[in-house]
Amino acid sequence: MARFPLALPPGIFRDGTQYQSKGRWFDTNLTRWYGSALGPVLGWALRKPDADALTGSPRAALSWKDNSANSWLAVGTHNKLYVTNILGAVSDITPTDSFTAGHASASAAGGYGSGAYGSGYYGTPRPGTSQITDATEWTLAAWGEDLLAVSPDDGKLRQWDTSGGVGTPAATVSGSPACKAVCVTAERFVFALATEDPRTVSWCDQENNTTWSPSSTNQAGNFPLQTVGRLMCGCSVKGATLLFTDIDVHLATYIGGVLVYGFDRVGDGCGAISRQAVASFEQLAAWMSPSGFWLWNGGGVVPLPCSVLDYIRTDINLLQMSKVVATVNSKDFEIEWRYCSASSTEIDRCVVWNYKDNWWSIGRATRTCGVDRGAFQYPILVTPDGYIYDHEVGWNYDGMTPYATSGPIELGNGDQIMHVLGLYPDDETVGDVAASFIVRRNPDDQGVSKGPYSLASKTDLRFSGGLVEMTVTGARNVNWRVGTPKLELKPGESRG
Repeated sequence: MARFPLALPPGIFRDGTQYQSKGRWFDTNLTRWYGSALGPVLGWALRKPDADALTGSPRAALSWKDNSANSWLAVGTHNKLYVTNILGAVSDITPTDSFTAGHASASAAGGYGSGAYGSGYYGTPRPGTSQITDATEWTLAAWGEDLLAVSPDDGKLRQWDTSGGVGTPAATVSGSPACKAVCVTAERFVFALATEDPRTVSWCDQENNTTWSPSSTNQAGNFPLQTVGRLMCGCSVKGATLLFTDIDVHLATYIGGVLVYGFDRVGDGCGAISRQAVASFEQLAAWMSPSGFWLWNGGGVVPLPCSVLDYIRTDINLLQMSKVVATVNSKDFEIEWRYCSASSTEIDRCVVWNYKDNWWSIGRATRTCGVDRGAFQYPILVTPDGYIYDHEVGWNYDGMTPYATSGPIELGNGDQIMHVLGLYPDDETVGDVAASFIVRRNPDDQGVSKGPYSLASKTDLRFSGGLVEMTVTGARNVNWRVGTPKLELKPGESRG
């Protein structure tokens, strides 16, 4: 009897047909790879079980520490701004001076039904006439121990002073221009984005965010980027600041003197898909664009090859792409982008890139924003209904079960029907996982389900086929691992 190793490399492959994923993992939820072994992600727990839900749709989060080392988390919903402390108490700091609430979801004006009935020919493509109003995503930044925040629908730069206490609302920064987004540079300038028009960046005097009018005695200034795009967001990288429009990417470099900053376009056709789609890590940056995934590698903008890109392109709700949010999990070297699937108007999917081992994964996710660990012990994520959770802790999955499914695995030499007699598992402890199979003679045949089987030191199986797909499921909520199991095969007949 021959033993056939199921040696599948880490990561999901969904770039084409299911048969093209042969010998790879094809689908998963709530799992990751630890080196070459498959295992579960850790679960989640409410930060404060008796806390009230946030009002509105949470779309942005930021964590930081004040000068007394107190930890703070800010969350912006489409119509509110909140902060919470290490104990989980939530406070509403929404500005009270003429604050304009935003939009919970994106909407399109025009398009289907907007033209004259009967005009044109049936089946003839129409020009793109829909004007899309984005869902509201705040941009948030730490300014020393204070919080800076901009809602694009409100259009004002707001500051919350930690020394004023949680009962004090965020206030408009004196002298600041109207803007759509904010970021802070490593040189301690505040960048207000989309000020005079959608492509102009303005900055305050160094270390002084109340001085915005340029003069010979300060370093305040502004610059219109040479782009047809609209400024979306910015982030600091090593030695510079990246500025993202929805079309392209620009690099702002501090040069001092009269100009203060120099600006260079460093990427075309790779703009950010949303205001929260950029993840900064290890002084680099990665982001999701309508054209795919991109990376600032310290020297330039380069495409980020993705083995699930075709799946995402057919799965994403393009009308709601302004809701895309990126979060970093530095402990596990992961960046996770969350988006709305084609059948949903709220975030319910995620795609993960492990930037250490360079694999991609997918999953189901109802989290609309979050932050990495650092200011707090665990990564923190927020649900669409406004509840705040610690993640990567415990084994609670709200009734879901971690699993991973392979693509087709060809048995024998590819043209034979093989008899499968058993499975020799490769896991840490017997009983932690179960396995099931779908068996086919040929790629397009209807599959036959076998199992699930509770794995023993040798698990008896009895089925025949030319192709098999294996699903590994967590049988217990523990930190299980699966390496390279082996099927026991007995040769059969040639496939017809």
